Amino acid sequence: MLQQTRKEEIIKMLQDKKECLVDDLCKKFDVSLSTIHRDLNQLEREGRIKKIHGGVLLNVVEDIETRNAIRLKTNIELKRKKGLKALELVENGDCIFIDNSTTCYYFAKAISESKIQNLLIITNSYLIPALFTNNKNIQVVSTGGYLLKEYNCFVGPTAISTIDKFNGDKFFLSTAAISIEGQLSDTFRPESDEVKRAMFKMSRMHICLVDSTKFGKNGQNRVFSISEIDLIITDNYCQQGFREEFNKIGAKLIVA
Repeated sequence: MLQQTRKEEIIKMLQDKKECLVDDLCKKFDVSLSTIHRDLNQLEREGRIKKIHGGVLLNVVEDIETRNAIRLKTNIELKRKKGLKALELVENGDCIFIDNSTTCYYFAKAISESKIQNLLIITNSYLIPALFTNNKNIQVVSTGGYLLKEYNCFVGPTAISTIDKFNGDKFFLSTAAISIEGQLSDTFRPESDEVKRAMFKMSRMHICLVDSTKFGKNGQNRVFSISEIDLIITDNYCQQGFREEFNKIGAKLIVA
């Protein structure tokens, strides 16, 4: 089992049990103590767990800003790689929509450090605009609206009204889960989903940046079907079985 997959499985176990013994994790995954400690050390650095003597706890954080910071620090390298791969699809003069996901934050960061010219970005993220403060070649429009702090974004009628004013070339988004049947789903948050659908409607091409650990899963509510997405960019931990299944349903997969 790959380390990234094993880490996500550890988090699932902790979400169910809240606490696990290190020895039990070694037996569960049939790996050495040193291997498990490497996994746990990385998860602790990401702020997702708390190590205790002989065991580990899920790091339950109540503060909203801290939760946002944890998401931004999770799987950074994988998000950067997907962001750089997505950057290859951006052309000078494009008008693009970017959603509020942390994966797309790293995509936006890649854009801010690139040499792309005359780009117009429309985003409902309250974090992304700050990346372009010193970039004179790229214009950024914030949708404005009601600030949904837990998800780093603006939502509501004002946000949608702003989106409706633009003709987008591409829409870059992420999602919490993609089922084998081809459904993109997420946590139930209707205000955020409405904004995503507005961006989708006003753009010609739709590109989803998603962690391979989210394949084969179902979220609380469907946002899009895979047939509506032009490209899916994922990481190289994507299992061959998923690649074959997605090929069967016509999904175009790019591995970063």
